[in-house]
Amino acid sequence: AAGKAGARVVVAGEGAGVDPRRAVRALAELGHTRLLTEGGPRLLGQLIAADALDELCLTVSPMVTAGDAQRIAGGPSVTLPRRFALSSVVEEDGFLFTRYRRA
Repeated sequence: AAGKAGARVVVAGEGAGVDPRRAVRALAELGHTRLLTEGGPRLLGQLIAADALDELCLTVSPMVTAGDAQRIAGGPSVTLPRRFALSSVVEEDGFLFTRYRRA
């Protein structure tokens, strides 16, 4: 339906799933070499497991709560943690807007 509506559809997986490496490669072939993705813990976990994450923007709120929340990344395990370095941090009204890049 998206293709019929005029959108360019990129197939990068089997069925309803997306293979992050395949998606990055397919988009790069179309000239899209800088990608900004937004999603939840599952998408972030898939990008990390596929070693397809070069940068992470993370906001820290000056509020706390308790509960059964997940980590910021969920999904496939990785053998070795990926090391990122703090690139920038901005504070406004107690919020921290951070940017990390692959070390």
